[in-house]
Amino acid sequence: MGNGEMPYAGIATFLKAPHIPEPTLDDGEIAVLGIPFDEATTSRSGARFGPRGIRDVSTFWAYRTGADAYLDVELGEGKAREILGGVRFVDAGDVVLGPTQPVDDRHAAVGARLEPIVRAGLFPVVLGGDHSVTLPAMMAVHAARDGKPFQLVHFDTHTDYWDEEGGQRYTHGNPMIRADEQGLLTGITQYGLRGLYGPDMDFDLMAERGARLFWCEEAKLMSPEELVAHLEPGVDTYVTFDIDALDPAIAPGTGTPEPGGFTYYEAKAILRAVCARVNVIALDMVEVAPAYDGPGQLTALHATRLIIDTVGAVFAARA
Repeated sequence: MGNGEMPYAGIATFLKAPHIPEPTLDDGEIAVLGIPFDEATTSRSGARFGPRGIRDVSTFWAYRTGADAYLDVELGEGKAREILGGVRFVDAGDVVLGPTQPVDDRHAAVGARLEPIVRAGLFPVVLGGDHSVTLPAMMAVHAARDGKPFQLVHFDTHTDYWDEEGGQRYTHGNPMIRADEQGLLTGITQYGLRGLYGPDMDFDLMAERGARLFWCEEAKLMSPEELVAHLEPGVDTYVTFDIDALDPAIAPGTGTPEPGGFTYYEAKAILRAVCARVNVIALDMVEVAPAYDGPGQLTALHATRLIIDTVGAVFAARA
């Protein structure tokens, strides 16, 4: 906190980073962009408040100044290891979206904000919102790469690969199939799947299209290295993290919780293994719904820390 403010004082940008709506590399290396939208949920709404909730909790870790490093005391072998040294965050604010806005207009609004960030060379961190926001975010990254596709690594209790959910093509239950159909992706890996699915979930179609699915109970019995061994080293990869991949005992604040799920340490280990294996080019964190979180803000807390952990691993791999 270069200005001497306490974490609970001042404006709650992400990590109390400077608010710069149109950042360039002169401003920082990581840009946080909120997409406060949850009108595509098929159960409990509330994720529109996710970006605000995550930003609020992120101030717990606002003692880092500028490009100073954090010390993660659990990463080193007998000593703390620095992460994010020399790397600066900026907060680009939120995409402005109106109620009942048409899908094409909504996607265009996200693209208008996110594409310039990616083209400028910053690493984007997107805060949802329900999981439908991942589709326009991936579209924006794809456009900024002049149409070059990328691999998707997806943490979730659900596949989000329903063709149509309730007769709708653009809900939080089908961004992955839409992205696949649009040619944005070179492959999909999903970690943490569990729960009860309806008979219309076409797992065979996903297998035919080359998706790799790791059920949560299976993943818990495997090492992080085993879970990422199929990923081609160095491939450009978009990571999307639905917070319901975590056990609702530690992350209850989400719209579609499911018993079971990863612990914080399990999720962190897999994310770090992914970042060490491939070239992560973007990250989103979605489905945080603070209204169901209670006064402890546990869900937003875990979401924020996993963002810090993942981005730290991304830049460690690049170094």
